[in-house]
Amino acid sequence: MTANTPALPRVVSREEWVAARKALLTKEKQLTRARDALSAERRRLSMVEIEKDYAFEGPAGPGRLLDLFEGRRQLIIYHRWCVAPRLGSSLDPRPSTLNKATIPSAPVSHT
Repeated sequence: MTANTPALPRVVSREEWVAARKALLTKEKQLTRARDALSAERRRLSMVEIEKDYAFEGPAGPGRLLDLFEGRRQLIIYHRWCVAPRLGSSLDPRPSTLNKATIPSAPVSHT
């Protein structure tokens, strides 16, 4: 084994492996429940009314915040502070999974 190769886990009996796997599964389930609880808490988070008239420049030209919703009730915004406006421009702003769920998405940046 070279210095850059990670060491392999030790070899144990099937019984030891099953016990360790069950213990790990218990931890994974706890983590899933905690993540689900946090997600539910996030969904219950209160809202704030947007009073500022935000303007955006996109592929279709200038638009307002409401235009980004495309007539839908939810919008996911990926917010980045960029020095170079082209940074990350190769990312797909409309993942197919969001479109199938009828949720538009918009990457935005402040330069």
